Amino acid sequence: MERPGQEELSIVRWAAATIGDTATSLHIPHDERPVPMHGAAASGLGLVSNGTIGADIIRLPAGAGFPPHTHPGHHVLVVLGGEGTITYNGRVHRTAAGEIYLVEGAVSHAVGALTDHVILAIGAPHMPVDSDRRMEVVAYEEVLSEIGGLHCLICDSKSQPPDYLHDVGCAHCPCRSCARADHARH
Repeated sequence: MERPGQEELSIVRWAAATIGDTATSLHIPHDERPVPMHGAAASGLGLVSNGTIGADIIRLPAGAGFPPHTHPGHHVLVVLGGEGTITYNGRVHRTAAGEIYLVEGAVSHAVGALTDHVILAIGAPHMPVDSDRRMEVVAYEEVLSEIGGLHCLICDSKSQPPDYLHDVGCAHCPCRSCARADHARH
């Protein structure tokens, strides 16, 4: 029995599944998604949303990233494919398929792709993947630690202003220039 104001349930198949007796395998292609995203060389696909909460698949090509930013509300990010980075509170962390993390929207952060990188993003409130309100790019200095530095936990590089991580030889710098898709991260 449907309650007043309740709409139909939306069930979306977003990955091919092989269901076995003891494990389930998902086939998640790392290829480009149909909708270009605002503010990054990324593409996405909206899955489900009621405006208050929603889920999307996001794909970043190897070497690309979302520069330091904030956004309305919080995101739970599930890494579905590849390897990437999350820069949060002055540290650059490696992320890989099979991991999940929570990003508070008001905390400046950056996401990068070491390889082609596919993420399931669950956000509240939810903004469409192509919305210019989905994220607000902030200055690089906003992702620094409380004492003003940035530490890459992948290669153990450290920088202090005015130097950026790329100035000290780190290939995982989250700055706007390094987040461009045409900038090789090696």
